Amino acid sequence: MTEIARVERRSGRPRSEDADRAIIEATLDLLAESGIAGTSIEGIAARAGVGKTTIYRRWRGLESLICDAMLTLKGPLPTLSGASLRDDLLSIAEAAARSRESARNRKVYACFVGEMSRYPALDAQYRETVIAPRRELTRGALRRAIERGELRDDLDLEVMSEIVTAPTLHWMLHHPDQTPSRELLEQLLDGVLGGLRPRA
Repeated sequence: MTEIARVERRSGRPRSEDADRAIIEATLDLLAESGIAGTSIEGIAARAGVGKTTIYRRWRGLESLICDAMLTLKGPLPTLSGASLRDDLLSIAEAAARSRESARNRKVYACFVGEMSRYPALDAQYRETVIAPRRELTRGALRRAIERGELRDDLDLEVMSEIVTAPTLHWMLHHPDQTPSRELLEQLLDGVLGGLRPRA
């Protein structure tokens, strides 16, 4: 057998990007329409127009697929300029706001808030694959701000990462049908940062 033949056999049939996209979109559609409880591999396959085996070749199970769909919904992590903590946190908040611009996406977020506690395996995987990288991005922005002297050096990064994101998340939770404007995000951030800056 030639080297080319061995490579072709090892690599197998290439994945279809169209199928991947259809599966992800079907997953998000079902989450918005029926919640986590009403989302299944069977339903996703039917909505996407693919076989269940096509899904299982790509994802280990429903939890992995839902987490990948949420990563797609949220979009890539924003690139932070590092010019100031305010700029970095505003970039993070704006990325979160953009992921809520469509009515479907807002419904997906709402179902997660209402149902996630009933699915511990999904909750754990979601926190690890979707939430953890975003929290680390915030912690990194805080570390750099402390090094630049923008923040007091006695602050607990874990606590501060919760504090600086809480106002935006709280607003989104209580306004599920709206997307915050840049002006509102700036007001929320400025209200928090005033209490974290070095004392005169």
